[in-house]
Amino acid sequence: MSRDTRFANRVATIDRLPLARAALAAAITLAGVHKLVAPAPWDAMVVQSWADTLLPVSTRTWTLANAVGELLVGLLLFTTRYTAPLAAFVFLSLSGTLCYIALAAVTGANVGIGTELLVIIAIHDIGLAGLAARVALDALTRDS
Repeated sequence: MSRDTRFANRVATIDRLPLARAALAAAITLAGVHKLVAPAPWDAMVVQSWADTLLPVSTRTWTLANAVGELLVGLLLFTTRYTAPLAAFVFLSLSGTLCYIALAAVTGANVGIGTELLVIIAIHDIGLAGLAARVALDALTRDS
């Protein structure tokens, strides 16, 4: 067996779930921390005209509540318990965020950030949603 084949076989047998789970956990935890430390940029992403009718609380309270939720989910993802439902929750949450971004872009809603930044956020969230979906599916496969 050649050296390249042995290396390929070793790579193929590496358990990638812990690495993917840790990456997802780090991203979600850091987003929660940043929302607590610097909530203003996150507040700016909320369409104010929609917030008045859709949110039962102020934009800042909404941002801080999301921060606490992200910290909880992110830190729990660092453990090996509840990986599939937590990652599925992250996937659904990011999917909702992407729908919100698309709706804001299509309707021309006034968001406190530029369109270019909104596109960058959407691209980032597509990748993160894909990672979350993969972690959830891998965890389900492992647990069955």
